[in-house]
Formats: sequence, structure tokens, C-alpha cells
Amino acid sequence: MRALVIDDEQLVLEGLEALLQAMLPDLSLDKTADVNAATLLAASVRYELILLDWHLRGAAGEPVDGRSIVQAVRAAGSTAPILVVSGDDRHDWPQLLQEMGLSGMVPKCASGTQLIDAIQVATRGGIYLPAWPLGEASSSWRQPAPPQRALSPRERFPELTARQAEVFEVMIRGLGDKQIARELGISEATVKTHVRGILAVVGVNRRGEAVFEATAAGGKNA
Repeated sequence: MRALVIDDEQLVLEGLEALLQAMLPDLSLDKTADVNAATLLAASVRYELILLDWHLRGAAGEPVDGRSIVQAVRAAGSTAPILVVSGDDRHDWPQLLQEMGLSGMVPKCASGTQLIDAIQVATRGGIYLPAWPLGEASSSWRQPAPPQRALSPRERFPELTARQAEVFEVMIRGLGDKQIARELGISEATVKTHVRGILAVVGVNRRGEAVFEATAAGGKNA
């Protein structure tokens, strides 16, 4: 299967790539943060799935709504199922997905297992929705059971120091070094030092791989 990921957060792109390559080894993945490039790819490649962040930035930094991206991709001739991967907790996702002809929505904080389940539903012609935060929805929508609590980075990797675990928690949310420094009230150089320590503890070389290990391979509490 060949898929396209459209997201302008580099960490998210790396994390998705690491996750999908680990759990779907037969998947061929293209990724881009550029809306125009995504449209050109959709016009030239016959994708079987598109993963789309609903809120992007254009070439000049202007916000680009998911509606316009979907319309551009469809106008380019792509008929691939489009699965939204978003941190937007709006409550009208069922209506919006139906209106736009999309194949589901997965929260960015979802586990790797949830994402794979959503991909399987979408590629089989179904529509995937999480059990939260949408409240009650029509019984015609796919509603998987709410996820169990995922292990925290400190629980998953007890070798982490308290500060490393704190940095890791913020890093998992997709924030860059400057944003982490601002949120935790520490210097960017200190953040970089902690990130290097986190990668060493997790046993990987890239931030996206560390995020994958924390979110997809961390297991669940009973």
C-alpha cells in the first residue's frame, strides 16, 4: 500500500513515519508539509490512503483549513480515503467527515494501535471515529472502545530523570525545543541536553523514534 502524509509538524511526520514503518512494513510512505506539493503528489501518484493534519500553514505562514486541502486533493483527481489526524477536539467531526466524504478522524494523542485500527477501517471503506471527545454519535459510525491509560514516559523508561521525563512528556505533544524551553522555563540549550539524554535512555537516534517508542510501544496498564 502507498500512502501520503500531509503535516507541517516535522516531529509528527517523523513519528508517523517511524510508527507506520514499524507496524506496517509493506507500506510505502510519502510525506510533505507543503500544500502545493501535496496536490501535485495526489495528481501524479495513485495513493491508497492519505493522512491529513486538519490545520496547516501555507507558504507565507498563513493558516490553511483542511477543507481547502481536501478540495485541492480531490480536484487533482485523487480518490484515496482521507483519514484526518488532528489535535482539534471539535464536536462536529461526524457531520464534517460525512459532508467532506472523509474516512475518519484520529486524535494526535491516540496510541499507535488506534491509528492502525483507523487505517484498517479507512482502507476497507469504513469511517473511523474515536469514542471521545465526540460524545454520543449516530450508531452508524464506527465507535471503538475508549483507550486504556497509556504508560507515562517515566513509567515506560524508569531510567529517565524527573526532568528528562518532564521534557519527554512535552516533546510527545509535538513541541520543538524553543517551545519546550518556554513551557518549562528552562534554556533551549538545557532542553537539547535533556533530549540527548532521553534518546540515550530510549536507545534511539531520532526524536520521532523516541516518540514512537513512548506512545506505540509503551504498553497499557490493566
